[in-house]
Amino acid sequence: MLLRYVDDNGKTVEYKLGKDPITIGRAAEADIVITDEKASRLHCGIRVWDEDYFIRDLKSRNGTQVNGKSIEIAQLHAGDKIQIGSTVFAFTSQKVPGTNTALREVEKEMEKGKGYETILRELVDTSDS
Repeated sequence: MLLRYVDDNGKTVEYKLGKDPITIGRAAEADIVITDEKASRLHCGIRVWDEDYFIRDLKSRNGTQVNGKSIEIAQLHAGDKIQIGSTVFAFTSQKVPGTNTALREVEKEMEKGKGYETILRELVDTSDS
């Protein structure tokens, strides 16, 4: 599973989750350090239990939200959105292809006879689901 978010520089950051528990917060000792002013030093933690991922708020000042709902502890599912202050993380099982990979895939589809508008429509339809 992956956690994906956009950092202060506009760069998409991906963090691969394993079996070890992780923490998210502003402190240097957090596993994922974010510079969000509304995040606590150690804001929340994620861990695996019986093959499922769970998130727990670590008594943060502003709370942790999953899919818009405040939580103390919650099971995570692919597609969930985690909000810590203004920072939103996507919990997903899919790695986003890089720009070069995406462009190669579009070129291959065009070589097969697909038009640019058809490819764009398919991308939009896929992102809505």
